[in-house]
Amino acid sequence: MVSPHHLLKIATALSAVALTASVAVTPAYALQDIAIEDAVAQSGPVTADNGVVVQSDDQSDDQTGDQQSQDGMPDNPNAKLPDTVSDEISDDATVVSEDLAVTPEGEVKNIETGETVTDATLVGTQDQQPDPLAKTNGESFIPVSAEDVKDAVADANVQLSKFEGNEYGAHWGTHNNTKAFFDYQNNLFVQQAKGVIDVSEWQGDIDWAKAKADGVEGVIIRLGYGWGNNADKKAQRNISECKRFGIPFGIYWYSYADTPSIAKEEGAGVVAKLKRFGVRASDLAYPVYYDLEKWTWKGHQPPTDPNVYNDIVNNWYGALQSAGYKNLGVYSYTSYLQGPLKHADIYAKTTWVAQYGARMGFDSFPTNSRGWQYTSSGKVGGIRGNVDMNAFGNKEYVDKNNSNNATSYEVKGDMGVEWRSIGAEKSVIGKPIANEVCDWTQGRVNCYQNFENGAISWTPSTGAHYTTGTIRKEWARRNYEHGVLGYPIEDEKKLSNDWKYQRFQNGDIWSHGTKESRIVLYNLRDSFYKNGGYSSLGGPVADEENMGRGWWRQRFQYGDVWSKDGTDYRFVIKFDLRDSWNRHRGFSWLGAPVANEENMGNGYWRQRCENGDVWTRNGASEKYIVMLNLRDSFYKNGGYSSLGGPVADEENMGRGWWRQRFQYGDVWSKDGTDYRFVIKFDLRDSWNRHRGFSWLGAPVANEENMGNGYWRQRCENGDVWTRNGASEKHIVMLNLRKEYYAKGGFSKLGGPVSEERNLGSIWRQDFQKGSIYAH
Repeated sequence: MVSPHHLLKIATALSAVALTASVAVTPAYALQDIAIEDAVAQSGPVTADNGVVVQSDDQSDDQTGDQQSQDGMPDNPNAKLPDTVSDEISDDATVVSEDLAVTPEGEVKNIETGETVTDATLVGTQDQQPDPLAKTNGESFIPVSAEDVKDAVADANVQLSKFEGNEYGAHWGTHNNTKAFFDYQNNLFVQQAKGVIDVSEWQGDIDWAKAKADGVEGVIIRLGYGWGNNADKKAQRNISECKRFGIPFGIYWYSYADTPSIAKEEGAGVVAKLKRFGVRASDLAYPVYYDLEKWTWKGHQPPTDPNVYNDIVNNWYGALQSAGYKNLGVYSYTSYLQGPLKHADIYAKTTWVAQYGARMGFDSFPTNSRGWQYTSSGKVGGIRGNVDMNAFGNKEYVDKNNSNNATSYEVKGDMGVEWRSIGAEKSVIGKPIANEVCDWTQGRVNCYQNFENGAISWTPSTGAHYTTGTIRKEWARRNYEHGVLGYPIEDEKKLSNDWKYQRFQNGDIWSHGTKESRIVLYNLRDSFYKNGGYSSLGGPVADEENMGRGWWRQRFQYGDVWSKDGTDYRFVIKFDLRDSWNRHRGFSWLGAPVANEENMGNGYWRQRCENGDVWTRNGASEKYIVMLNLRDSFYKNGGYSSLGGPVADEENMGRGWWRQRFQYGDVWSKDGTDYRFVIKFDLRDSWNRHRGFSWLGAPVANEENMGNGYWRQRCENGDVWTRNGASEKHIVMLNLRKEYYAKGGFSKLGGPVSEERNLGSIWRQDFQKGSIYAH
């Protein structure tokens, strides 16, 4: 761009009218409904002709309207004049920024010092074009002759009284009850006007919601420059955001072409990037502009012959048109159009012109619609720094409601059937606003047609389906059919509680109200429907998450949906079990689910996960997990049918031992071993009664039915015994146990009938068939 930068909420002098003192700082957005008679400073009588105010004779002379402010650059009112111009800068040099001039030989010099500039970011290299906006830090600047700058420096002490408080004169107003833009003499430039900005990566990450709220009605987005270069770093974001917020947009491409063949390469690059960013011809409310300016590039010279430039333009146009992009235009600035671009065929394509003076110097616009880039120093909410501002509209009024002007669009074939089935003109998408657009390329056959409030898309495999509202905005944000979702395969469906969804080839789009939208893709969608869909899980409350190791999760109102790449795992974690899973450190601790929930009975619910099982009981008042070795021990020893459900979480008992208590017994495991034991029922009671782990240690075997009513369980430091339904509970420990087994154990002595007794220097314990003594 002459270099890109507010727009309708402009408090700068850039768009100011010659106002009376009482309204001198009224922002332009406030002017759009103010009659021009009230806005223009009147130094004499003012008359109106068809609603356009005409200045009195002393303001309607033959002045060009290009007067400068006292310290502004020629053609660039907001660029500061240098204090001096070096003798090294010849009159035939071209000033390209506040600081830099280019000699006829292409050498870039500092204006004030005359020193040659070699910084590659400013001048490029033999093989690499520089970003044209780098010389001005992203600001717009119309190149001017060094001679004019020298004259302006010499006359800088002269104040043009005619423009006191109104350096520019061009201004917003109304005409035919529409917003309009006028030059300094109130000559109408356009009516039915829109405030449009043009942007590039130099504006950074724009808050498009704020920009739209601040009056932005259209955007021209820089896609890139030259050939063989990457796209503008913010082009994809700016395009996606304009689609998301419904801001009409166009595209511009800065040319470095010096031959027609290079122009064709530039055109091919534009097409490739438009397609990569999902910009269809129908997406473009404004043209794709070829930005032609006097460029500077080390070792290269721009063309000077209008015939060469005409061939360049035609080759670029051809590349775009052959790809289906027909809405094209040329952008430049007045002095270049009156020099190297002075060709009838180029003029016939030029619909957007930069002119930072009080009047538009280019008078050969070929169409009724046109654009004037009138300042590079606008201010817009949501954008840091300056931004170019433009007035786009029609020179002659276009009555869109007049049947003579209105265009009738036919809705044909399957798309016509779809449109009529949903109510035709009275449907949610309204009337057609364009003809159908079709691609009959083999393998890519599709058609679409735009309507007032949406569109209908068709392919042979999906049929015809409409998209509208929040769902369509989300589809647009996801790059329409070029993105991950593909084409719609059903019309949108309304559900309870203000939920809606629409199915696409590779996923579904969900919306809740008018603001919240989500997508559910691929395997997660399959899992969602496999596990009860909306009636069971509700609507999505978050986008998909890549959990790692091939696992994906998406959260819904009443549960989480899970899937794993390359498998048929399609599971959900719902309600209280989800709460328990989250409470117990979720994926990082338990891993993903490997089965769905199970109703175990007696109030218990279980869900098996990679590293452990999640349990709840009694409406989630009890939440437990059973993990790793303890889980193995639980299942090895009969699981739920034998042990019931957990009544506590795992416990680290020390020395590598872990325990978890269940309804009918305790599960034990030891790190680094295959020890997987349980202590159940009466034996657990006996173990607890006899000081448990601190006294007896952990179990080293499972229970044994010894006969004659006796049950035994061996532990590290002693054996636990019960008899006759736990009416008798005893333990045999340490040396007494050692002596007991040395004397023949149960087969010789029977079971214990008393606890151990200390007789002084010796311990005694009585058994059915005798007593044992041990030191």
